[in-house]
Amino acid sequence: MKFKVKLSILSVFVFVVSACTFSEQKERGEKEDVFICDVEVIDAEKWRFTEALKKDIYFQNVESQSEDFAYSGKFSSKLFPGNPFGLTTDITNVKPDDYIQITAWRKSENQNGVIAIDGGEGFYNAGKYVIEKSENGWEKIFLEYFVPPNFYSGKVKVYLWNNSSDTVYFDDFQIVHRNNKKYPDYADVKGLQMHMDQLDLNRLGKKRLSAFETTVLVNSDEDYSSLVLFDGVDFLNGDFRLKGDLVDHLQGQKWSFRVKLKKEFAWKNMRTFSIQNPLTRSFLNEWLAHKIFEQEDILTTRYGFVTVKINKQSLGIYAWEEHFEKHLVESKNRREGPIVRFDETLFWQRVLETNSTKQNWDIDFFGASKILPFKVTRTVADTSLSAQFNEAQKLVFQYKNREKPVSEIFDIDKLAAYYALIDLTQAYHGFTWHNQRFYYNPVTCLLEPIAFDGYIESGIYKRIDEQVTGLLNPDKIKTFNKEELMLYQVFADSVFNKKYVQFLKEYSDSQFIENLISRYKPEADSLSELIKREFPYYEFNFNILKWQADYIRKNYIQIETNIEKLGVVVSAVNNEKFRKNYTSDINKNLIPFQVQAFYNKNKKQVEVLNYTNSPIKILGAFMSERLPESFDPRLELEAYNGIAASRISIPIEGNPLKILFSVENEMFETEVSQWNVPEGLTHRQKLNEIGNIEQLTIVNGKVIFDGEYRFENDVVIPPSMQVLIKPGTKIDLVNMAGFFSFSHVNCEGTESNPVKITSTDKSANGFNILQTGSRSQLNFVHFSGLSNLRKGGWQTPSAITFYEADVNLENCIFANNSNCDDALNVVRSDFLVSNCRFENTFADAFDSDFCTGTVINCVFQNTGNDAIDFSGSQVNIEDCKMINISDKAISGGENSTLNVSNCEIVKANIGVAGKDLSTLKLDKITMEQTVYGLVAFVKKPEYGPANIIIDNLKMKNNMVFHQIELGSVLTLNGKTIHGNEKNLAIKLYQ
Repeated sequence: MKFKVKLSILSVFVFVVSACTFSEQKERGEKEDVFICDVEVIDAEKWRFTEALKKDIYFQNVESQSEDFAYSGKFSSKLFPGNPFGLTTDITNVKPDDYIQITAWRKSENQNGVIAIDGGEGFYNAGKYVIEKSENGWEKIFLEYFVPPNFYSGKVKVYLWNNSSDTVYFDDFQIVHRNNKKYPDYADVKGLQMHMDQLDLNRLGKKRLSAFETTVLVNSDEDYSSLVLFDGVDFLNGDFRLKGDLVDHLQGQKWSFRVKLKKEFAWKNMRTFSIQNPLTRSFLNEWLAHKIFEQEDILTTRYGFVTVKINKQSLGIYAWEEHFEKHLVESKNRREGPIVRFDETLFWQRVLETNSTKQNWDIDFFGASKILPFKVTRTVADTSLSAQFNEAQKLVFQYKNREKPVSEIFDIDKLAAYYALIDLTQAYHGFTWHNQRFYYNPVTCLLEPIAFDGYIESGIYKRIDEQVTGLLNPDKIKTFNKEELMLYQVFADSVFNKKYVQFLKEYSDSQFIENLISRYKPEADSLSELIKREFPYYEFNFNILKWQADYIRKNYIQIETNIEKLGVVVSAVNNEKFRKNYTSDINKNLIPFQVQAFYNKNKKQVEVLNYTNSPIKILGAFMSERLPESFDPRLELEAYNGIAASRISIPIEGNPLKILFSVENEMFETEVSQWNVPEGLTHRQKLNEIGNIEQLTIVNGKVIFDGEYRFENDVVIPPSMQVLIKPGTKIDLVNMAGFFSFSHVNCEGTESNPVKITSTDKSANGFNILQTGSRSQLNFVHFSGLSNLRKGGWQTPSAITFYEADVNLENCIFANNSNCDDALNVVRSDFLVSNCRFENTFADAFDSDFCTGTVINCVFQNTGNDAIDFSGSQVNIEDCKMINISDKAISGGENSTLNVSNCEIVKANIGVAGKDLSTLKLDKITMEQTVYGLVAFVKKPEYGPANIIIDNLKMKNNMVFHQIELGSVLTLNGKTIHGNEKNLAIKLYQ
């Protein structure tokens, strides 16, 4: 937010003091030793190469000296299968966190031959990155090594090695030993400056050391400490901690961080984000994959690059990535809903315990993985989000256990496109079970995949031998474990298969690839140059994408055939194959993660599930507001059998926080999740199961409504149908019945014989038109007395909803909607609303989210809240009248563009409101009896200021002409008025 400048006394203290303490700590980085062997001089007495700078260091393997070729001087080191090891030396006085950079010139026909460094006890690395080439066939190869913080032997061996059957020549071997790496300053690039207290960095340094000892970084919310960010314009207050699971995020000084900004701050429209070494995600490969996913409307985290300084010391270039919060989906034109994942705690704890005990613990870490929402506390506390999460976890549980076809769990178009793009980009690392993330769409009651973390340091992560998911050898399915089967169950669904091959064909098309390259190459080239300043060996091109697309095109028919075979084999898998008796060996540190507990508030009972290798006894519960409660000692659960956890339901009064249990007479405790155990069908699945299409009149594939209807149960029309509502038809939805059509709707009302859709008992679950392939046309329709869809976690805010369903609404009346936020809500659609009337609405009259459209010649009267409230939309509004509006007559938010002309506003709290990066252009506006005429402000800090441009404004009897917040701008008849109000959102909404 460029307009907000807020710096607390604490921030100033951190900014001034921490910069000094951090730089003092890094003074040790000025030490540097350089050693060079040019293969020219041999110490005859000791039979070894001397160092070119006359330093007291020598290099072994003089027998490799050769006059065949030389990069400089007369000699080089010749290596071949009979003599594969070349120049070798020991570097002494090596301390924890030192930095060693090694280069050598190499001549090799097939780019064979590497630099290696070996510190013993697993501290080893080898590489052959090319950073320079000569005209005579020599290449300069490069390796850098960050000495781990737990390295104490003091000595490393550095050598050249021909790891092939070729003959390879090396020359001018150079070793630079420093106390830390010198990063480029990037003074010409706008970056992030992070100011942290040295005590906090020291504390995280201890946590980092522990991670190197165990190979796993264990993070928690208690790790966060305060920081101040400066982005070149604003100071931003927040908190930070280490980020990552493995130590590749903690090499040298370049640590990865998770950053949470305070609620009034945002950076790049994000509140929470990570910065990490771009090497960990294979540089631009990850960036390009995110761009492609975003282009194709598959959810993905925003991703980019930024230079970083910590306490004034440059740490080079980082990759930044947004975290999993509501802004992720809202920025992709989705309504807020839970983002869910598999709990990977047990998976990493097992890795940690295996490394520390040297024993491979036999547990089902996948089966015992809970389904969790991000922002657990907020989700549980919010009634709506909690209900949505209960639906979401049912869907994820069905996916995890292969209980339903994926077309009943996911938005199938999004899932098929996701799989096809994973194959195109080969971003397979994000495909593994514990990297998967899902968004629950509260409008569709379906999941959408979220693409992220597609690559590893070396590039493509190969899960299988085959180059495309759909070419997996069907025989391998029989050997798969549960988590692998979960990923391949999609091919048992013919709906998925049809769409998957369609998307593969589309995405592998040569023109699609050329368009991608044309679109992203300029930015990729620019970013590549920035990255090369720090990583001189880095080269990026689009060849991998081209080659993969070409491979898919050539094998398209084989893929189409193979996925049918995969589907047959997957469908034939019997879960009984996973039944087993686990070993009786018990790791006490893993036990608490293998017992799950869920609190059902409605039934007032706690559900306990046992995934441990042993029987358990449930002893009692720790309660939130009273003393612990003891259970009957006879409450026992059997050991896990590999298929289903043993389970018990325990009635309980009050809110249990932890369950106390014993294994072999030793006591343990586990936290109680404050939501229901995942089981059963979602409300949409129940709706589909009880569909009543056979009770309707169907002619030639059309569902025809003609006459009077009273529905006491939901009306459900599948995608394969069309809907025709004839003139004069009356539909009364009572007993909480709703109208659901997944096909487009044509209402053929007339002025003298309109269609009427109502709810005489005001209980209806809305008129819902969802994800239609064609445009709906509604003419002369009177909607009255309807309420919104509210089936548990399947919810919409509006009485009439069009979601991903383009529509023309002409000559319609929306009146007297009951107990819901909006009379009409159009989402992710294009619309025309013409000659319509909105009156006596409970709250907002017309709400549009992420749409394009036109509103013309409409009247809005007696609204309980806003008349027009458009978010993330581009809309033209013409010749409309707003009368007696309780809040805002016209509101544009979340980066909307509204063009408004010839409109009249009479009696409103706010005439026109611009919010959150929106631009409102108005002409010929009459405004009368408003409390505030024009307001522009920031409601959501992740966006920014608004802009109102207005000409030909007529005002009468208005209390306050305008209120413009600092950073927002009002342009009135060509005159610019810069805002100076502060915290305007609080003033307007308090």
